[in-house]
Amino acid sequence: MVGLLGRALALLLVGSGIGLALNGARPDGLALRAFSPPASCALPAAGQPKVEVLPPVEAVRLCGDPGVVIADVRPPTQFAQGHVAQAIHLPCAAPSTEAESAVSRLAGKHTLIVYGDSTEEARPVAEDLRRRLPRADMRVVVLDGGFPAWNQAGLACSSGPCLECAEKKK
Repeated sequence: MVGLLGRALALLLVGSGIGLALNGARPDGLALRAFSPPASCALPAAGQPKVEVLPPVEAVRLCGDPGVVIADVRPPTQFAQGHVAQAIHLPCAAPSTEAESAVSRLAGKHTLIVYGDSTEEARPVAEDLRRRLPRADMRVVVLDGGFPAWNQAGLACSSGPCLECAEKKK
């Protein structure tokens, strides 16, 4: 009886080892490390491409194009201290009317660049805006590393409060 249990245990261990080795060798194998939850619970709408992530040196090439809109999702105080030149202010806590207003500004544009203090801060906002867009062909980009990476790269910045935000408070 003990010999039978020992052989069964040995078979189980050898089979598990072979299974783990095969899983590790496959490019589409099951990840056995720590699980990372998705950044957003919602999937992109059918037919809509995913939000892209671009480093500042690639995103800056888009800035001179009149078909590009840049949106800063940080709080107003951080926006006032410094932001990407020509960026509109759209904080994450903005009411849906402000988000709809930002979407309406995209008429005739082909690219939206969204940034925050980090890639992770901007991604959910970019994904939400991507879902709201009336056109599936609009490119939505998140600035990799956010404003700190842009600033560290020495790219064009402005400072001062959001003029549109001040007008809305009046």
